[in-house]
Amino acid sequence: MSPPLRVLIIEDSEDDYFLLVRALKREFDIVTERVDSEESLRANLHDKRWDIALSDYFMPQFDALAALTLIQDMNLDIPFIIVSGKIGEFEAVKAMKAGAHDYIMKGDYTRLIPAIRRELREAVIREEQRRTDHELREQLHFRQALIDAIPAPIYFMDTSGIFLGCNKAFETFSGHTQDEIIGKTIYSLMPPSLAKHTDSADKELFEHGGIQIYESAISFADGALHDVIFYKATFTTTEKKIGGLVGTILDITERKQTEERLRYMSTHDPLTGLYNRAYFQEEMERLEQGRQFPVSVVVFDVDRLKFVNDSQGHAAGDELLIRAALVLKGAFRAEDVVARIGGDEFAVLLPSADADVVQEALRRVVGKIEQGQTENHPVALSISFGAATASKGDRLEETLRLADHRMYENKFKKSCMLPA
Repeated sequence: MSPPLRVLIIEDSEDDYFLLVRALKREFDIVTERVDSEESLRANLHDKRWDIALSDYFMPQFDALAALTLIQDMNLDIPFIIVSGKIGEFEAVKAMKAGAHDYIMKGDYTRLIPAIRRELREAVIREEQRRTDHELREQLHFRQALIDAIPAPIYFMDTSGIFLGCNKAFETFSGHTQDEIIGKTIYSLMPPSLAKHTDSADKELFEHGGIQIYESAISFADGALHDVIFYKATFTTTEKKIGGLVGTILDITERKQTEERLRYMSTHDPLTGLYNRAYFQEEMERLEQGRQFPVSVVVFDVDRLKFVNDSQGHAAGDELLIRAALVLKGAFRAEDVVARIGGDEFAVLLPSADADVVQEALRRVVGKIEQGQTENHPVALSISFGAATASKGDRLEETLRLADHRMYENKFKKSCMLPA
């Protein structure tokens, strides 16, 4: 059995009240209360729950608009129907604009009962909408708390590229609060060139849907350029159309820097900063397959390094090697590969270089060595060298061995010239 309909009647006339109650009881099982002042209305609204309010328009101590305002001020959603014998068109329009749901002339019960049924249905719909909205807000709060706990920046966009929301990590990354971000586009957060690239990728994703992953470099709150990976995926509406995208940004700057350091360490000599033997070998293989012939190879050996190490210590020997590296680095072209390939041995690959180019480079080496002999360097730098040039089809490994052989010949001649 359904509970009785709770009807609050705002009426100063007891006779009109009883006529109205009699008409209602023909259609409904009701519980009613009559009030005719602000105090009695406030008390009944505070103490009891009502399904509908029926109000006369004019009363000596009160009127319908004052009653309606009081109900609204108490934030109550009670269907409000004016039942009056004196209401004119002007007053009716004014009441409807104020929030009344309908107005009925007294005695016109053929209109009153359907109006009550309609407003009761509408009230149920509004209550259901409020409950749905509340549940949605709770879900959104839960989802927001969930994504705020994720350390990676996360954001949402519609298909126009307008931000719908983000998490705390994205606020930190962008330097803007969520309130500042919502309603803006990527052009408000990035320099134009970077924003254009990102916007272009987003439009492509909106066109095809699905998932998009790519690397990029972006500058945000700290002003520094970050290497990042964008992970983006479209989401659909209830109509199965693409509604926007959710994206996350993985900052890989430190990882890239670590990779660069590891790559550098794998290809460079830690003492001199020149390329190491492994890289030199790779470049020989690459050049051997290429078209930059003739390719020349020069091998250098730092004279008397063992003597310096034994007599003055390895620190002095290391200084000698670093000086030799600086000389070689400054004497050869930017495209030449200068490497330390052994303890006291250096080698240089010169693509597209014949014997004349090599001889010019060696003259620069000798000149730089002579310029560097100062009192600040008590140990004189002396380097022996040998060179060879390969034509298309020659093995560069053989060219390296020939240059190495000539270096030892040069070293032997120098040792024979030393005083006994």
